[in-house]
Amino acid sequence: AFCAPCAAKKRLCTGYRRAAMVLNLLAANVAAKGDTFYLIWAGVLVFFMQAGFGMLEAGTVRAKNTKNILLKNILDSCLGAIIWYLLGYGFAYGDSNDNVFIGTGASSFAPHYNDWDASYTAEGGDWAGWFFQFTFAAAAATIVSGGVAERCALGAYLIYSICITGFIYPVVVHWIWDSEGMMSAFNTGGSPILGGCIDFAGSGVVHMTGGIAALVGAAMLGPRIGRFDANGSPVPMPGHNSVLQILGVFILWVGWYGFNGGSTLSVFALGVPYARDLARVCVTTTLSAAACGLSVVVFTYLMTHVWDVMAVGNGVLAGLVSITAGCVVVDPWAAIIMGLLGSFVYMGASKLMIKLKIDDPLDAFAVHGACGFWGVLAVGAFARPEYAYNVDGRHGFFYAGDGSLIGAQIVALIIELAWVSIMSGIMFGALKAAGMLRVPTEIEEMGMDVSKHGGDAYELQSKP
Repeated sequence: AFCAPCAAKKRLCTGYRRAAMVLNLLAANVAAKGDTFYLIWAGVLVFFMQAGFGMLEAGTVRAKNTKNILLKNILDSCLGAIIWYLLGYGFAYGDSNDNVFIGTGASSFAPHYNDWDASYTAEGGDWAGWFFQFTFAAAAATIVSGGVAERCALGAYLIYSICITGFIYPVVVHWIWDSEGMMSAFNTGGSPILGGCIDFAGSGVVHMTGGIAALVGAAMLGPRIGRFDANGSPVPMPGHNSVLQILGVFILWVGWYGFNGGSTLSVFALGVPYARDLARVCVTTTLSAAACGLSVVVFTYLMTHVWDVMAVGNGVLAGLVSITAGCVVVDPWAAIIMGLLGSFVYMGASKLMIKLKIDDPLDAFAVHGACGFWGVLAVGAFARPEYAYNVDGRHGFFYAGDGSLIGAQIVALIIELAWVSIMSGIMFGALKAAGMLRVPTEIEEMGMDVSKHGGDAYELQSKP
């Protein structure tokens, strides 16, 4: 028995505890709802990058192929959504009983969640997670379209879009981002290779995968008719609309804040500094893009004496790709250096493609493949110990302590390069052997808009 004052105190304490429990539950529910909205918001920004890719590619190709490249871009999204839902998401994320190579859990293939059940507490976070990851898969497939533009057959394009979205890309995702992947720094319950690779938002997973596939496709297709003269010298084939090109660059830059920033996957979760990380990511992303864009346009002017607007555009994109892997683990000063060095990676890779007589109309390999490689590698130098999340505690070699993260980054790059190159080679090689890869010469010379899509994209003559 309690005396009256003690009994009152007990009732008060019990009331406080119940109130605290209710408040904690309410806070958790609000955080879950907020994170669902956050992922949808970030995913919409990333999905809007498809418009950026469309404008950039439409402006960079010749006017006679405008409808064709736009059709391929929008079909990437349509076809990619179905394939990612049925296959890709399952191979990428599976369930808690996957192997280190690929997702196998049946629940993630054509996923469905019993969100009507009274025990459902995810507040839509599972659906939002699928949507956010789909937008990344669509971006990886769209990158390839730039490298094979103006001569790839539509049927072949759809086949390789299915292969990349449904299998090639998801396997890389599983390795690096799934909690059971063999190179995942999020694999805290297993033993990832060298503690795992840090590729936060996908310089390697998304951009290098798309860029390497674009390189293989461009090499298999051969150059556009007239791209090189009889002596093997390059013949300029400028895009038809600089306005569309730069509009596309700006849309992509805006979308990148969802791409990199949204990769925190949360800002409302209690007890973790994800909001802080989001803010820093936006700063590092901005600085790398700006530094690379400035560097490319200046060095282009020094070489050509032309202030080339598209040089700035590609420089900005190269800087964005360069920072994507390390945006959350590097300081702002390091982001500037990564962007500056990324400019030389981009320009060197672009010139190498011409030297090898590989026709890449959008510089897809130089921007995404080469700079994606650089972005992952640079993390091994600049990842700050306080931000790095390698399972073994490794970080960038510019800092004191265990600066051996570079080893994990290099191993991941080698494995990813081998996988994407081999699988893309098989895919494009089979399409070429079947005679499905390239459009006939007469269609290429005429332009695919007139021959395949019902007429020119632009009505240039006024009707009476």
